[in-house]
Amino acid sequence: MKKFIFLLLFFFSISLIGQNKVNPNLFGFRTSLAFVFFDIQDSIFMNEVKSISPNVLSFPGGFGNFYHLEGAGYGIKLDEIKKYHKQSKIKTVSNLKKIMSNKNHQENYIYDFIEMVKKTGSSAIYDANIISSDLNEVLNIIKLLLDSNINLLGVELGGELSNRSYSHFMNIDNYISLSKLYAKSIREVYKELPIAVVSAPNNRGSIKLENWNNKLAKENFYDAIIIHPYAKIVKGKDVEGRMLTVIPEGADKNDAYEIYKNRAIKYIILDFKLEIDKYNKTYNNKTIWLTEWNLQMSSITGNTLLQALFVAHQLIELASLNNSNIDIATFHNLAGRTISGSMIMSRNNKTNKNASFNSMRIVKELFRDSLFLAHKSEIKKDCFEYCFMLEDGNKKLYYWINWTGEPIKTDVRLTGKKSEYFGENLFDKNSDNTEFQYNMMDFVDSEVKLAPYSVTLFEVINN
Repeated sequence: MKKFIFLLLFFFSISLIGQNKVNPNLFGFRTSLAFVFFDIQDSIFMNEVKSISPNVLSFPGGFGNFYHLEGAGYGIKLDEIKKYHKQSKIKTVSNLKKIMSNKNHQENYIYDFIEMVKKTGSSAIYDANIISSDLNEVLNIIKLLLDSNINLLGVELGGELSNRSYSHFMNIDNYISLSKLYAKSIREVYKELPIAVVSAPNNRGSIKLENWNNKLAKENFYDAIIIHPYAKIVKGKDVEGRMLTVIPEGADKNDAYEIYKNRAIKYIILDFKLEIDKYNKTYNNKTIWLTEWNLQMSSITGNTLLQALFVAHQLIELASLNNSNIDIATFHNLAGRTISGSMIMSRNNKTNKNASFNSMRIVKELFRDSLFLAHKSEIKKDCFEYCFMLEDGNKKLYYWINWTGEPIKTDVRLTGKKSEYFGENLFDKNSDNTEFQYNMMDFVDSEVKLAPYSVTLFEVINN
């Protein structure tokens, strides 16, 4: 009953024309370890990236807290990892260095990043290493990006430094002191360049993390706060956006994924907004950058149809928010080797597209033009409709997310291009053996029908 009430209240159709313009910088991607596993000279890989049409790309990602401009790859120095991290991270870095050596990667990946940004026409975010770099190195990286005619949206001062893995040397007082120093140095040279600081997760009930946010909120040397929201829909132990253990639920897979589905919808419609409201209350409505977001990473839900629907729905809902102070969002992540995180994945020396790839492919149209939200509603239980349009009304985009296992007939007849992405079961994983369906068709005065477990786009252009 409670779920029904909040969905009914939230999705009461509303007109927001002229108030809620879709922000193109919400369609961004974390590059993570993409350059370790993919060659930007590989036309197959780059054509996949271009087909997504990212508006924002971020760098370095991965081990950005230890990135250096000098040196191969990410310029990571093993002695710094040994000084600041546990044995597991040392092993990971050692393995990455072996991969880079085997591939004969000798140049710094920033040059691959610059080339990718230019080829895709994207803007950029730079995540500065404030742990082991010096001030001049950070300034030189900013200069390199700007001299390369990159549209630099801003600088992040460190990544996830409130996390437990850094607590042996980093606390809020140290972070404020360090970030103030770097912010001052950047401001002296680049006065208009936005600077964002690392907030702490506000949904874990931790006094230490609450103290981090309360102290940081009293400062005024930054322009935005960074948050990394991950939707936790399975029970178990989690850390830094990843599930370490999963507690089984339900009588079978169908039962379990119905539970996960309900949590995913609740997160998108209610929990995420409550989380943002809490940040806004603490930080007095400071601008927010979501520089990582995804479903909580797990081998259970990774690369499933459920993740595909979640990614599409979360991004469409994010674009529809009225008077939002979320300026930038970058999905985790563009490409890499994790089945639960990477949109494009390297597996057995082959480029594979995971479940979230076609979700992004179908949602990208929302961020191409200056669109406004016309209305949104829950047309049936667990089936959501969004309509966006140009201000002059000459173009409309209808999106539907059908979380049900039943086909649904809508109440509209349309002429235009329909794209749909769907599968048979929420627990199915996208693979060569079980590939989800992606169809594009032209229709004239046609009733719109939604496939079970689907995201559908209908583009209507009035000439």
